[in-house]
Amino acid sequence: MPGVRAIIFGYETNLVNSNSFQSLEDLGSHVVELLKLCLSQEGLMKPVIFIAHSLGGILFKEAVVSLAHGEGHETHILSRVIGGVLFGVPSHGMETEALMTMVNGQPNENLVQDLDRDSPHLRSLDDKFSGIASLQKMTLFWAYETRTTATVAVSGSHQKGVHVCFISADSSRNKKTVRSPGLGPREFW
Repeated sequence: MPGVRAIIFGYETNLVNSNSFQSLEDLGSHVVELLKLCLSQEGLMKPVIFIAHSLGGILFKEAVVSLAHGEGHETHILSRVIGGVLFGVPSHGMETEALMTMVNGQPNENLVQDLDRDSPHLRSLDDKFSGIASLQKMTLFWAYETRTTATVAVSGSHQKGVHVCFISADSSRNKKTVRSPGLGPREFW
């Protein structure tokens, strides 16, 4: 696709034996720093569209909130973010019981707790992001998974446990987000 520049953001996703203690805010700040680095050399930036899956969508939301509280170049970057395609993003939390058995006592335990269905952090993030996305007139497409996933029964040997739906359809989209005028909401299931 001529004229399109793709930037890929990666982060540690290893749960077992992880020594990472990064928070969701830390990871979102890394997204902002990557954007600043990659886009600093372009005078008049092209529009930015995010494509994110699961935790990547939460990091997108963290980055948008961080950019909205920034100054100068950060607010310019935010003005160029026109939307995103979000696949299975746990906007309102996810089933974390099986994941907690894998991270119990590890430094990344707090990050997994922040992804729980009753997470005050995700509720707050969702409210902030919704307001910013509405003001910026972002167009967002939300999709969710339609199959269950096997959990881990014993974390040391990685034996399969019961199948669960980690992220519900309601959690994987943000119904409060206002879409651009004339476009209407777009959701895939």
